[in-house]
Amino acid sequence: MAPLRISFLIRSVCDLLPSNANLVLWGKKEDPTFPLCQGRQTTEHVLSSCKIALSQGRYTWWHNRVLQELAAMISTEKGETTLPKTNALIFTTDGGAKSWHGRSVKTTNQIKCLLDGCDDWDVSADHLG
Repeated sequence: MAPLRISFLIRSVCDLLPSNANLVLWGKKEDPTFPLCQGRQTTEHVLSSCKIALSQGRYTWWHNRVLQELAAMISTEKGETTLPKTNALIFTTDGGAKSWHGRSVKTTNQIKCLLDGCDDWDVSADHLG
């Protein structure tokens, strides 16, 4: 995840984004109203609670864009999916000689993505645009 996205995520969860309500609280602005609906502009209000934004389909548009990005990433990964290689676990003695005690244990390479090793994923979405 890009550093700016992580910063936005953390600041939004902690309510530290420069909304008009916060700017008033911080002494940077005098009016806390949201220009779109004239309500109090808080982070929560802008991101999910504005009735005007909801009626205009702004949240729907944003959620559809997120789903579109997820579908694109899954499709890209699906095209590049390969099964992880299996390696035998090798034990060595203190002297460095290979030693097998008990039965062989199979390990797999570290999985980097949920789609690693999967070849049966199907992407379907009811709205991609």
